Amino acid sequence: MTYVQAKARRSEQGFTLVELAIVMVIIGLLIGGILKGQELIANAKISGTVSQLKGLDAAMNTFQDKYNALAGDMAAVNTRLPGGVAAESGNGDGDLDAAAGAAAAANEGTFAFIQLSRADLISGINIPAGPVVGGTVPSVKTGGVMWLGTATAGGGGTGGIATLNANKIYAALNGSTAAVAAAGATGAITPEAAAQIDRKMDDGVATTGSTQSLCGAGVVAANGAYSENVTNVACSMYVRVNN
Repeated sequence: MTYVQAKARRSEQGFTLVELAIVMVIIGLLIGGILKGQELIANAKISGTVSQLKGLDAAMNTFQDKYNALAGDMAAVNTRLPGGVAAESGNGDGDLDAAAGAAAAANEGTFAFIQLSRADLISGINIPAGPVVGGTVPSVKTGGVMWLGTATAGGGGTGGIATLNANKIYAALNGSTAAVAAAGATGAITPEAAAQIDRKMDDGVATTGSTQSLCGAGVVAANGAYSENVTNVACSMYVRVNN
């Protein structure tokens, strides 16, 4: 009788439990690293946006102290700012166009960035490009674009906000240069990012204070608290500057 001893080929053998465990650990570490990296990037964008807003506030105040005029509202820019042209001038009435308006090319809220750039108080403004992201209005680190405007005499911004400080200057953070719409329909900032910006800049309440938000359904509670875990909607924001 002949006995045949079969030897399994190495290529036909499976992974051992130890090898599988090592692979799973490596995959877990990679996923954890990716998620942590995404969190760090998101936090950096939020911090960058806060720095943008604080820098804008400082630049607006410096401009007013130096020129005794509100950036964007300054008249006769061609005689007061290096490289300025008459078409970049405001009307000199002491405020900007309404915060509720869009970032049109001839708005004082758009002129503000041009005038600040002419005065060498901010950088990154592309003159004389139109009111587009990366043009005469800056992009926001967390997404979208910002421009400036004055709250109405009744304290309103737009989209249902009626509690802004009347006749004060606000930066409007929106998903485009169109007018801010109700319920965050034109927003580009996540509820989580909006809440963090609000906490860093103000009181963390969406409906009160110097920083307020317009968000999609299910984000802002009756008491103004943010639901930061909502991910399928966005927010627009108003942040007071030039205090």
